[in-house]
Amino acid sequence: MQSSEKVTGSGRAVERLGLRSDALAGKVAVVTGAGDGIGLETAYALAWLGAAVVIAESNAETGKLAEELIRSAGGRAYFIHTDVSNAGSVADMLAGTYRSLGPVDILVNNAVLCPPVAVLEMDESLWDRVMAVNLKGTFLTSKAVLPDMIDRRSGIIVNMVSTDAMPYLSAYIASKQGIAAFSQSLAGEVGEHGVHVIAFAPGFVDTPGLRGAARGLAPRMGLSEEQFMKLSLHPAYPDSAMPADHAGAAAAYLITALSEEYHGELVNGYQVLEQAGFLQAQPVEDALAALPADEQSSGRKDGDLLESLNSAAGLSARFIEMLVETEEELKRLPVFVRPLARSGIKSKSGMSLQDWRRAAESLKQQLEQARGAGQIHALPAAYRQMEAYLDRLADYYRQVPAETLRFTKDADVIAQVQQISQGRVALIQSLKSAVRALAQA
Repeated sequence: MQSSEKVTGSGRAVERLGLRSDALAGKVAVVTGAGDGIGLETAYALAWLGAAVVIAESNAETGKLAEELIRSAGGRAYFIHTDVSNAGSVADMLAGTYRSLGPVDILVNNAVLCPPVAVLEMDESLWDRVMAVNLKGTFLTSKAVLPDMIDRRSGIIVNMVSTDAMPYLSAYIASKQGIAAFSQSLAGEVGEHGVHVIAFAPGFVDTPGLRGAARGLAPRMGLSEEQFMKLSLHPAYPDSAMPADHAGAAAAYLITALSEEYHGELVNGYQVLEQAGFLQAQPVEDALAALPADEQSSGRKDGDLLESLNSAAGLSARFIEMLVETEEELKRLPVFVRPLARSGIKSKSGMSLQDWRRAAESLKQQLEQARGAGQIHALPAAYRQMEAYLDRLADYYRQVPAETLRFTKDADVIAQVQQISQGRVALIQSLKSAVRALAQA
């Protein structure tokens, strides 16, 4: 923005990212749903980086306030009343943008409806409206800006998504998962023309929309609104949701520094901020990395093949038990957290719990067959499927105590979780050693 004195006083996260304040100078950005929350903070961040920003908002009051806020900080912002679910309104917004500022370089599809309603209580008209704003709106705005971006062989489209299933938000989640798939498909169509398309999941962010949803969601989950808003999905925010200006800063950094890297990908706000050096994951205590000496290796000790097969088969059975225990632990989590925990396991370990179970059971079966035959010719196919991900699964279990700290500060509970996690890491390493020993038999 133009006034460094005004900018310094605002204290928003984008100012602490280390990006030049003219990084987007000369660029034109459109941010839909930018009247408040993540949209507003993204618009602010892009303007701070030098872009001229269109506030494409259906609420005239919040749209004008957003325009005034950014202008008062020295940025260039223009409110244009827009209903993204209406093709004519989108066309008018684009025409107004072109007349005043020129072609669009950056599009951020953020406009959203998020009603907390159970499926059995939802009217068809509400479902249709959510799809029209969230999914159809993303299609309409993207289609509108693409011809010029393709002609100029330059452009960035960031579509806000949320891929974690949540109860009572079925329409919202369905639309957002649709946007994620739409983004990845579109990326394949336009990437060769110099246009980057990214699905961006900001995270669990403190916004007026989330607080509004909390009033309906929290009681259904057995939580107070305060407890709901203190849920955390990253160690950097141990007692709260991510601040909205951090999400806006993440979107701006993604656009400015990472759009080529994440073209066609789905990336979350925590990952972007970690990559920017803005956040650091809380380190797990060193004690968790230490393994009992008797668990370091379960491979052959006397060169006997049968002993190696017995050891590997027994460990594979224990490994399955560990996965079953993990599944039961997930079931005891608050209903809102369960899908987030499941997706966390998959993203961190490389496979879902169901995939781990299937591979582990296949490994056990193959080892038992080899034991029955008294011979083994090669590493079991199931193990080769798992091997690339076992270290990632061990890392996941190492991080569990730090994750638990975000939900409880009970020292006894944390100590118990540490002990369990340490045992699971040891078991994974023992399984690796035992199966690897078979290759030397």
